Amino acid sequence: MKLIALAALALATTAAPAWAVNKCTVGGKTVYQDAPCAGDGHKVDTTSAGPSNADVAAAAGAAAALCETALRTVPHWKDADSVRISDVKRMGFTTTKMHGTTLAVVRYGAMVEAKNSYGAYTGKKPAYCLLNGSETKVLDVQAIN
Repeated sequence: MKLIALAALALATTAAPAWAVNKCTVGGKTVYQDAPCAGDGHKVDTTSAGPSNADVAAAAGAAAALCETALRTVPHWKDADSVRISDVKRMGFTTTKMHGTTLAVVRYGAMVEAKNSYGAYTGKKPAYCLLNGSETKVLDVQAIN
């Protein structure tokens, strides 16, 4: 039985096709396809397409810091200097309606704890930041006081 499983695994790994991406011009338009180009065109190097994991992590950290700064400036905090913000996390893409337009945004969530009028902390409550698609600007903050 083990021999059959090993043979199947070997066959699956050796029979896997090698995919290539070719940038071709067809009818004056640029297209990407796995087949070689009929006329002019070239193979696209897919090994370096996109940011590294370190770049993504750094961008997410910078966006989380933007969200935290924005949450501290929410106008209805009784004592803005005492606001505690924790667990700032990227929640993913979503859509929202702003000024009559539906926008694709990136949502960040956090837990916020603030003091009430008596100077006591009220407990952690969820808060959200909506950032633009490139995660460089906070578009809206949603916090519960």
